[in-house]
Amino acid sequence: MCFLDVEVMMTRRNSFLIFFSSLVLPLALATPLHAAEPDPAIYLLVDTSGSMLMNIAGTSNTWGDYSSEHTGVNGNTSRFYIAKEAIKSVLNSYGEVRWGMARFQQNSGLNYLCSCSDEIPNNTSGCSNYGGLWAPLDSCRLCDMMQDYPDYDEPGTHDRVCINYAGGILDGCRDPINNAALTGGDILVPLGASNVANILKWINHSETDPGETGYVAGTPPGSQLDPELRATGGTPIGGSLQTIYNRLSTTDLQADSLRGCRPYSVIVLTDGAESCNTNPVTVATSLRSVPDNASSCTTNAQCPPNSWCSGGKCRYDVKTHVIAFAVAPYEYQNCHQIGVAGGTGGAISAQNQAELVAAMAEIIADSIVTELCNGLDDDC
Repeated sequence: MCFLDVEVMMTRRNSFLIFFSSLVLPLALATPLHAAEPDPAIYLLVDTSGSMLMNIAGTSNTWGDYSSEHTGVNGNTSRFYIAKEAIKSVLNSYGEVRWGMARFQQNSGLNYLCSCSDEIPNNTSGCSNYGGLWAPLDSCRLCDMMQDYPDYDEPGTHDRVCINYAGGILDGCRDPINNAALTGGDILVPLGASNVANILKWINHSETDPGETGYVAGTPPGSQLDPELRATGGTPIGGSLQTIYNRLSTTDLQADSLRGCRPYSVIVLTDGAESCNTNPVTVATSLRSVPDNASSCTTNAQCPPNSWCSGGKCRYDVKTHVIAFAVAPYEYQNCHQIGVAGGTGGAISAQNQAELVAAMAEIIADSIVTELCNGLDDDC
């Protein structure tokens, strides 16, 4: 059906490209047109590897992400801080997307990983004469790791070095505390409407600590009032995409009454290639045919629009976009291959916050389905 004039309907798509063409424009957009199009569903997979603590050029560690807990040395130049700020701009500007967010797999607990590249745990006077770390919130812990790795231990000062999360740092992307393989992903915020606030609390540069308002003793860090993404570990892109595939096939698709009309996609924001041997190209290809495991079919006619029957299940095309942020030339090829396999033509390169925002805006604009006045039902 044709509901509105073409020029009016295209306003919703074009407004985002116009807005994101410059970061100096105000973050307030005109209220988007509420028409018949289903809002796109997008999982944002955020790279939480340790290299995100490096500066964009990759020449130095910042020893922090400019959060209140781990300011670092020029932490506001870290890839992680810049990426969070870019994501925040996009979320605040287009909240009608059915957002979901995932990170690379991590284990967690209070002061789960204390990684020291400079600090010496010799605070005998403050730690009952046996020695320990100096920052009060490190609770006199000893160091779990002492090696040259992008970490939160600022040189030359008794700063806070413990974080509540650990990714797969050791060879094979294994947990440095219990040696468990960390080669998948964590769904932090499942797909859903009005999810912006749930995602923003993970990227607001602050985390609820013991003694602060809202902290609940015994509650995991990710379930506290204000959790935070932390950069630690390797880069299991393939395993993380598989986690998203599993969630879509078992839960998200069957829960969506507009699953045949709504476009689904994944945005991978990464600063490097796969490093955990989890084959992201293969998984990105699999995402082009995700089954709704709750469905049952023998013909295409038994499936919703824009899906098809294969293997007794209705299947859906989920595209994978890759934003290669400050990626070294020798790693870019892998990112590009993932994008090609994901049906989006290759990776989009970004070297700063403005380019990150523009890349995400372009992906969102391309994901919007629009009803045209051509006698066809274009938005479903």
